[in-house]
Formats: sequence, structure tokens, C-alpha cells
Amino acid sequence: MKRIFQTLVIGASMAVGVSAIASNPAQAGSLTNAIITGNDYIKYSATNTNTIADANADLATILTGDSSSPTGNVELFASSEKSPLSPTSAATTYTALKSFLDYTQVTTLSGEINGKQISLSSLTASDWFGGATSSVSTSISSALGISNSLARLAALNTAISGLYNPSNLATQWFSSTLSTYGMTANQTLFNQFLLAGGFQRFSDPNISYVNQNDTTGEIKIGLAGHYDAAALLGLTPNPQKPIQVSELVKVSYNGGPDQIRYSYEATASGLVSNDGTKSHNGNYEVSLQGIPVPIPAPTSVPEPSVVLGMLGVAGIVATQRKLKKVSG
Repeated sequence: MKRIFQTLVIGASMAVGVSAIASNPAQAGSLTNAIITGNDYIKYSATNTNTIADANADLATILTGDSSSPTGNVELFASSEKSPLSPTSAATTYTALKSFLDYTQVTTLSGEINGKQISLSSLTASDWFGGATSSVSTSISSALGISNSLARLAALNTAISGLYNPSNLATQWFSSTLSTYGMTANQTLFNQFLLAGGFQRFSDPNISYVNQNDTTGEIKIGLAGHYDAAALLGLTPNPQKPIQVSELVKVSYNGGPDQIRYSYEATASGLVSNDGTKSHNGNYEVSLQGIPVPIPAPTSVPEPSVVLGMLGVAGIVATQRKLKKVSG
């Protein structure tokens, strides 16, 4: 009886072994072979509570994470909030804007996710303002050459008026952002944000992770930013009602067209930058549809222990037949 029981136990492992092999739990792909094109970037590694600028940080390390536990990040277009691209005083508002309009360099993080090419890039003025970018830059140059201060200011205001256009990303995003928080956009508010360097501030995404659900194909991108971005929009922060707005990122996947992604919803990252800006304390997650990974049909290949179990069962059957012959 004891021998028969042991054999049955071994045989029972056949079902367990086959079940374990046949099951295919959902897998998650991550960015591989990551490289950065361009020189205008900062890599941030992470401690338990802080992100720290670290030129020697390994991309494969700082980009590992997800919404529940973001790690470091890489900031693309790191000079966007510095002179001469952003104003340092009222006297430099128009010259800084012109510098931004003329700036065409793009910093890109690229790699592969489940064998498909993906690139994530910073934004330029052309992404924001479209075809008006070059002509407005020219008009600003002409206006700056006017000697009379009142006439110069009038000409400058006329020059930038073409940037407020419902057909471009800048106007659409600005209107959407304000309406999300119960405010109405207009050209005056738009110009104030524009001349304060607002669009530059949202052109430099901090990429913290790129992951893909192999089954659904959905790609999720983490953007490190301010949990409350009110100050970046020129608004007074209210701890009870944070204004959550991510930076924008331009994504190209598998040779397809560029897609602009941003989010109005952040979770606390558990981290904060140690540079005094109090950034990186919010994690924004944006997504796009990718190509699911083909899943091979489940195979039921028995393990060696299963084979032994089958032999044991066969032995029981053979013994029973012999007993029947003897008794007969």
C-alpha cells in the first residue's frame, strides 16, 4: 500500500508540471539599448529620497522603475530654462523668446522595446507654434531695432500675436490646461505665459521609465515633474488643490508619426530633486498603443518527474493484471 501511495503522489505531479509549463503569465518589456542623441541633457540617479544630477549614471539603471516605484530620470533639453533661451529679467523677455524660436536642436532618448524602435524627444518652438515660428522671429528682430520705446513695444506685441492661434499645439495645450482647472484662456494670459518662458519650461521632459505590457501592447512612459505645477504656470500654489501638469514629450514608435504626450494627473514619487527646485516629486504617466508580443501556443511537455509518475502508474496496472491472472 505504501508503495502504491508513493507512486500515486509522483503521478499526481504530472498535472502540476503540465499546468506550470502551460501557463504564460503576463510579461513586461522595458527599454533596451538606450542611447541619447544630442548633448543637452542631465542624468539623475536616485537615493532613497532624492534625485541627484549624475553624469556617470547608467541609463539602464535610472530608467528601471514603474509608477509604483520610479527611480532616476534623464532630462532632455536641459538648457530650456536657462539664459539665453529663457528670460532672466523683464528686459530679456523678447530676446529670450526669439532665441527659443530660433533654437532647432532636439535631444532624443531612443532604444528598443520588445524589438521595436522607440524615441522620446524634447520639443522645439516649431512643435509648439508650427509655421508661424520663423516669421514671428523675423518680426521680433525688426521690432527690436525700433528706437522709440513705445513704438518698439507696440511692434513687439504685434509680432507675437501670431503665436496665439487655435490651430497650433501651444494654444490648444494652454487652453486645455487652464480649462482642466476651471479657468478660461485668452490672448492676454497666453502672452504673459509666453513671455515668462512658460513654453520652454514644458519642453524639457524628464523620462523616468519606458515599459510595455507584452500582452496588450500598451507602452507606459514615466515623466518626473512637479507634483504641484502651479508656480510654473504663474499661479499661486494651493496645497489642498495641486495643479498637476506634466512636461510634454514627443514620441515616435516603430517608424510611425510623432505623437505628443502629456498628463494632468500625478502620483507622489517618493523622491525630490536635491537642487532646490523641489521637482521630481510627482510621477506623471503617459501611454500609447504598441504592438503586442506574439505569444506562442502553450506546450504541455511533461517534466522528468512526470515521466516517472507515468511509469509508476503503468507498473500498478501491470501488477493488477498479474494478480488477476493468478487469482483466475
